[in-house]
Amino acid sequence: MTAAHDSSAPALALLCCTVGRTEKLSRLLASLAAQTRTDFELLIVDQNEPGVLDPLLAPWRDRLAIVHLRSARGLSRARNVGLAAVRAPLVAFPDDDCWWPNDLAARVVALFDALPQAGLLTGRTQDGAGADSLGLFLSTDAEISRDNIWRVGNSNSLFVRTGIARRIGGFDERLGVGAATPFKSGEETDFALRALASGAKGFYRRDLIVHHDQAPVAGEAGGARAEGYAQGFGRVLRAHGFGAGYVAVRIVRPLARAALALATGDLPTARYKALWARGVFRGYCAPLRD
Repeated sequence: MTAAHDSSAPALALLCCTVGRTEKLSRLLASLAAQTRTDFELLIVDQNEPGVLDPLLAPWRDRLAIVHLRSARGLSRARNVGLAAVRAPLVAFPDDDCWWPNDLAARVVALFDALPQAGLLTGRTQDGAGADSLGLFLSTDAEISRDNIWRVGNSNSLFVRTGIARRIGGFDERLGVGAATPFKSGEETDFALRALASGAKGFYRRDLIVHHDQAPVAGEAGGARAEGYAQGFGRVLRAHGFGAGYVAVRIVRPLARAALALATGDLPTARYKALWARGVFRGYCAPLRD
């Protein structure tokens, strides 16, 4: 029986916010249609012009339980629109340009069943060649804490009990891509830290893999994103009480790398690292009031 014809409540919700992508979104849909466990719902929160996605989604509607929603721009805003419509007890947040191994839905549900104390689980992102992407990750499984929060995954590999997501108020709409603020990242880390502060337990599992291409690191594409992403990072550090000493390290380290890159003639990397350091400083120093 396919997910589209399963009349029982779904075990898992996949909440995917999308704008401006078709080919990569099709890749995600194909990977979800190949899942070994099919009792999940797929909430597509659409930020395109009306009708843009209709021809893309039409061929998948008999294979996937698609709920097509609309939202104004802003990743955190769109996720909150999706959270309000989730019916499943578990929810994941795949990007529209990631793709899933065919056993991931089954493994996520099984892990939550095996770990009733877990409020959230995280894993890793890897590119198509099997190299880690979008960050650095712990080398061993671990309970998630403030001390390791930056190395236990990203939003693509975040899985949470829906009740907890709603209890903490969803995502902070002042953070993330498309927010009406300078803080263009950090929404998933803020979300996880608030979940932990509410009493939820989280666990990182290295063998939970979501596929995602590598992000641009240097050059114009990476440099243009650096400061906005770094300001989000700095904002989260300030909002969650990370001390000045910790923040100083997170500023001095990229500055040192910028100096090294400049000395070797690598100007794009030097610019990226310098913009990142400046962004962290600006984000941390920004007032916390709206």
